[in-house]
Order: sequence, then C-alpha cells, then structure tokens
Amino acid sequence: MRTEARPLKLLLVEDDVDIAAGIGDYLTAQGLELDFAYTAAQAAARLQEGSFDMVVMDAGLPDRDGIELCRSLKREGGLRSPVLFLTARGGLGDKLLAFEAGAVDYMVKPFAPEELLARVRAIAAHVPAGGGAQLRAGDYVLDLQGHLLQRAGRAIALHAAGFALIRRLMEVSPACVSHGELCALLWTDMVPGSDPLRMHIYQLRQACRRDLGTMPIVTVRGIGYRFVSGPDDAPA
Repeated sequence: MRTEARPLKLLLVEDDVDIAAGIGDYLTAQGLELDFAYTAAQAAARLQEGSFDMVVMDAGLPDRDGIELCRSLKREGGLRSPVLFLTARGGLGDKLLAFEAGAVDYMVKPFAPEELLARVRAIAAHVPAGGGAQLRAGDYVLDLQGHLLQRAGRAIALHAAGFALIRRLMEVSPACVSHGELCALLWTDMVPGSDPLRMHIYQLRQACRRDLGTMPIVTVRGIGYRFVSGPDDAPA
C-alpha cells in the first residue's frame, strides 16, 4: 500500500487534445497531478525528465504504436512505472500484446471517468510506490513482467488469458468481479459459445491447487468471481 501523502502523479499520453483535456480536468478535480504527452516522442522525453507513479497511454499514437512504445520503455528504457492503456482498440489480440509488453491494465474507449479513477487507485494500492512490476494480494505476488503467480516460494507460469484474469481479480481483491466484466476483458463483444470463462477459471483453479496448494479463486453465485488470500483460501 502507498503511505506517502502526496497526490498520485500521472503521465497521460493521448493525441486527442479534447479527450486529454477532459481526462485531465476530471482527475485533477479528484486530487491527482497530471502531465501530458501527445506523441510517443513527447512521452519518452517526459519520462526522461521526471518520474511518474503511473502512465495512462493510448495505443494509437500518431508517430509510433503505443504498445510498441510501452515494450521499448519497459525493456530498454528501464520504465518501472505501471502502464494502463486507454484506447479504442478493443480486440483480444491488442489486449494480450499490451500485457505482454508490460501493461498492468487495459481500458477500451468509450469509458466512464469514474472507472478510470477507480482502476488508477486500485493499481496504485497494489503496485509498490517505486513502480515495481508486481501486484500483491495477501501472500500472493503477481509478477507483471514474467506472468508468474507466486506464494510461499512456489509459483505458477500463467498463459496470456489466465494472466489477464488473475491480474483483474487481484486488483480488486477481495471484491467480486462480474462474469460479464471478465468476459469483456478477454473477448470484448465477441464472446464464444458455451461458457469459455468457466473453463478458464477451472484451469486456473487446478493450476493453483497443483502448484500452490491453494485455490484462491472463489465463485460468487449469480455474480462472478473473487480472489481471496490468506486464511480464507479454499483448501486444496
């Protein structure tokens, strides 16, 4: 958890000036500090000039693809601040590429400013203040670069969809995430037939049982799923 009293400082990388102004007005009114970049080159320069608690980035920048920029900044530029993508590109492929590039969250436009604020605060509460690439929930640590879920010296290597689900569940833990939100996270408006989310959750539970000795994902009947940690873990 963050302990310092200073406000969160964000870099907003968005080429649409009107959208950037609207986001800036709302988040500033909620007590956050913002700086702006309208191109990939400006974003790289801002990040060299100062430090930020978080970067909110569009994927469709005029001079360079935002996902490629994120990958470069994470792997070559030493960026430790968490990156949240806020973009009109809602396909599963784009989302998985963004997570592989080092992003910790992904929101699709149009969006509710209140949800953006909630996600920013949730990430800030779970990611160490120094910008380390980890999420924590109780005894569990999710390595956002290596896609590893760790607990008590044991670890699971997560595939892309499993990583996206675990990340979202841990971000809001111990609150519940609805079935619909998790489906939208993976498939946007093109959810396959039957109930593929149920199969993904089943596979994650079995992996946790096998490799961690616990099953931290529980069903909230009629609503969705939640991630529990510590003494509330379901026994293996």
